[in-house]
Amino acid sequence: MVLIILSVPNILDLPMFQSIRKVLILAAASLTGVITLPANAQTPGWIPVAELLIGSMGNSNYHQMVEVMNRCTALNMTLSALTAKDSPEVSQGYENQALTLIQNGIMIEMNTETALTGLEPDIDDLSGKAVDAVKGMLATYNQWMDENYDDSGSYFSNDLEIEMKGCELATKFVVQMSAR
Repeated sequence: MVLIILSVPNILDLPMFQSIRKVLILAAASLTGVITLPANAQTPGWIPVAELLIGSMGNSNYHQMVEVMNRCTALNMTLSALTAKDSPEVSQGYENQALTLIQNGIMIEMNTETALTGLEPDIDDLSGKAVDAVKGMLATYNQWMDENYDDSGSYFSNDLEIEMKGCELATKFVVQMSAR
C-alpha cells in the first residue's frame, strides 16, 4: 500500500494545501531561538526515527510511517530555520524536504482512511491534524537543540545526529518511491 501512496503527484499544489507551507515556515521561524529551557533537560522520549521507519516498512504500520513523516517534517523545518540566515540554499533544501514529507504523511492518512472506511476523507481535517502535530514537534526539536547548545556549545548531539540520519533515510525512501 505504501508504494501507491508515495507515487501520488504533488498534492501541495492543490488549493487545500497551499497554506501548509506558510504555516510550517511561520511556526519554525517563530520557535527558533525563542524557547527558554530548564537546565540539563533530556532528549525527547521518542523512538528513533530510523527504528520507526524500519518497523513501519516491515509490518505496514501506517501510524508509524505517519509519525516518521511528521517528525522528519518538523526536524527539516527546524534545520531550515536554523540555516536560513547563513545559508539560504541549504535552508531551502530542508524546507523542500519538509514539504515533501508532510505531503506524503497526509497522503498515507488519506489513503488509509479511504481503505478502512470506503469514504472520501476530510482532507482539510487531516491536513490540520498533520500541521498541529508538526508544530508540537517543532517545539520539541527546538528545545532539544537549545538544550544541546546550552550543555555543549553545539546544537547537535549524537542522538540528534542519529535522528537526522533517520530522516535522511526517510527522505531518500520517499524520493525513491515518488520516482516510480
